[in-house]
Amino acid sequence: MVQFSTIVKAPLEKVWQHLILKIEKPENFVPGVSDVIILDKNEDFVTRKMTITVEGNATTLVEKITFIPYKLRFLLLEHPKFEGYVDNDIKPISENETEMSFTINWKDKTTQSEFDNQEMLKNAVLKTKNFIENNNI
Repeated sequence: MVQFSTIVKAPLEKVWQHLILKIEKPENFVPGVSDVIILDKNEDFVTRKMTITVEGNATTLVEKITFIPYKLRFLLLEHPKFEGYVDNDIKPISENETEMSFTINWKDKTTQSEFDNQEMLKNAVLKTKNFIENNNI
């Protein structure tokens, strides 16, 4: 498990609206995302296919995304190497500040070793924070 938290200078509801936007527009929040396709969408979950390119290596994955205030869970349904999920949690700090935490709970399908790329997670959190603080939806 890898976790990274930061304080976003925005009210809880604004951060939540952006996290919901992240489901269909992840390229605004996650480095290296392309080719996003929504496969299924209803009031309980969204199934999404997308490609992520990290250090020149492209990986296509399918996720089932569930969302309840104030948590998103991105469950891997198809990934060539990993299984598991990512959680995005938020909680209010003050009227204009929100704590945002991302946690990656992935394991290598072959070795069962835990994913431990702290830098990749930090970059995703900081890109999300920057987008939220600089954009209104």
